[in-house]
Amino acid sequence: MTKIITGIDIGGTSIKAGLFNEDLELLHECVPVKTAPLTSGDELVEQVLVSIKTGISKLGGQLSDLVGIGIGSPGPLDLQTGVIIESPNTQILNAFPLRDKISDAAGVPVWLDNDANVFVLGEAQQGVGKGYPYVLGVTLGTGFGWGFVVNGKVYHGATGTAMEYGPTVWNREGHTWEDDVSIGGLMRVYRELGGTVDTPEKVSKQAAKGDDKALAAWHEYGRVLGLSLSHSVNMLDPNVIVVGGAMAKAWEHFSAAMLETLRRNIFTKPRENLKVMPSQLGNLAALYGAASQVHIASG
Repeated sequence: MTKIITGIDIGGTSIKAGLFNEDLELLHECVPVKTAPLTSGDELVEQVLVSIKTGISKLGGQLSDLVGIGIGSPGPLDLQTGVIIESPNTQILNAFPLRDKISDAAGVPVWLDNDANVFVLGEAQQGVGKGYPYVLGVTLGTGFGWGFVVNGKVYHGATGTAMEYGPTVWNREGHTWEDDVSIGGLMRVYRELGGTVDTPEKVSKQAAKGDDKALAAWHEYGRVLGLSLSHSVNMLDPNVIVVGGAMAKAWEHFSAAMLETLRRNIFTKPRENLKVMPSQLGNLAALYGAASQVHIASG
């Protein structure tokens, strides 16, 4: 039996796990664990381990074939201790030593990083950023996550909080980037324009029909996203920017404004060379990135 690496993606509604070989080829997606019924961090660990064991068994193996586990989780996290400091959508994990608890239960080393970092790492290892040394990525959804991968490794900075750009105030109204480049930001602009539907998916459908209010809301969303990206391009000079998360599904509605604003605010050389693309791996990016932590550490 081949050696198995597990990647885990912790979400607010479910926890997904994927089983990979040592070449980072996805062998099996485990049955997700629903978070709502769980009453404690320890129960979460127990149920995730059951899902992993069941998956390995379906591959004809056993837990002893597992060599390591990588986890992507919402934060903030303490990367030194492996503790999730605060998890608003999975509160049973608040102040929970997830890394060490799973390591003890599975009997293998475990690595933990935030969800935006593992998304970008997955795309850098096996997605649109593969083969490029400098990969910048953002996740668009209820929040606005950032990550930067340099020569195949996540850049964490001095305290592990590099690329936490979302909470930065950017305009005279006191809005942060996350206030505006998020589901809440899109919907606020849309309502201010007089729009009446109540979800981003519905705003996208309205835009596809040519509705002026929906098109204008997505245009403003793309403009602000492009401006934020231009700041990071001028500081970091990446080869590739990869855009993921739930809102990236509306790429056709916001990408033109994003790219126009971005390119207008960067220098000529990066303007000519920078690639900006939607995620290739989609929902699997975080699983690939989580597993990549093990792959990188082992070799």
